[in-house]
Amino acid sequence: MTPASNQQPAARSPLQLAGGAIVVGAIVGAIGWNQNHHQFFASYLVAWLFWNGLALGSMALLLLHNLTGGKWMEPVRPYLRAAAGLIPVMAILFIPIALNLKQIYEWADPAVVEGDAMLQYKAKFYLNPSGFYIRAAIYFTLWISLVGLLSWQGRANAAPDTPAYNRFRRFSGIGLGLHGLAVTFSSIDWMMSLEPHWFSAIYGVIIFAAQGVGALALSIALATRAARSRGELSKLQIHEFHDLGKLMSGLIMFWMYVQFSQLFIIWYGNLPEEVVWVIRRLEHGWLWVALSLLAFHWMVPFFGLLSREWKRNPARLGFMATLIVVMEWVMYVWYVEPAVQAHAHHGEYHPFFPWIDAGLTAAIGGIWWLVFTLRQPKTFAQAEAVAAKNKKKGARHG
Repeated sequence: MTPASNQQPAARSPLQLAGGAIVVGAIVGAIGWNQNHHQFFASYLVAWLFWNGLALGSMALLLLHNLTGGKWMEPVRPYLRAAAGLIPVMAILFIPIALNLKQIYEWADPAVVEGDAMLQYKAKFYLNPSGFYIRAAIYFTLWISLVGLLSWQGRANAAPDTPAYNRFRRFSGIGLGLHGLAVTFSSIDWMMSLEPHWFSAIYGVIIFAAQGVGALALSIALATRAARSRGELSKLQIHEFHDLGKLMSGLIMFWMYVQFSQLFIIWYGNLPEEVVWVIRRLEHGWLWVALSLLAFHWMVPFFGLLSREWKRNPARLGFMATLIVVMEWVMYVWYVEPAVQAHAHHGEYHPFFPWIDAGLTAAIGGIWWLVFTLRQPKTFAQAEAVAAKNKKKGARHG
């Protein structure tokens, strides 16, 4: 029995899980809407950023593998393809954000901009609703086009070292560069502009790295779970998981490096307009969230994955990957909610209700998981065809 056929009978449980998450999340979201309109939209933004980041990170990893090659991608390729295919769905789920800019971003409120000289200046050239919509359309057009090309590649099933394969490599290099620019500017629009007086030149790199870490961790968690359900692993499969563990460890280290670089530069400069970003994320209990990110998004996974045995053990590797996915969501909460909570332009302090974030994350996640599950048989079938052709051509292990 093939992996593709294995997925179909087992799909009922994930579909039921997705349906339950949508119902429960919608109920929690409705309660949150009645209790606090302002945080409802901020919580929706957190949930959308998290799930959209997993889709974008999956697409970036597929583009990267087209450039590097190697068999390390084989265990996770079907999951990454299925996740990347959800970008059009995330574009639809972006509509509530686009229609409620004033509820989320202070630069979208004409009354606030009118009394702020800096916002008036930025509104002329960048921070204005019209520019926001145009740039968002450009981002999604690019991403959906890249997903379409990756889908075409999956159907074409080009063998290594053929003209078609080399064409896919070329578009992947160009596409990855354009994607990096799109992630940089979209992170400015959707996240950094929550605090429009603050800026960071490395912010986009942090989000780009976080998306890659989250997507790889999710695909590893799913691949290791599938491997454990099949029983004993071959030496090649163990080696592939070992490679994936090393890649995840390296991406975690890179994410921590750019995160630390931003904090170090802010600390060293000690400028009032910069340190406010850090202060807001260390007050009102957010310090404990920051420490949890340090411990469970970096220290525990990084030092745990230094062990060769942990990288070659699917159960332990899957545990680390699942932990990282959870902490990715915590990271988005830590980035977004303190900015909304401070609500500096009104001089108010808004209490934070984490259950609204959790509920809306479950609701959007249910939709995400539903489409993801339905896409898996197709992506597994494509992966089987690629693996068969690579085996016939004797592809090198990279």
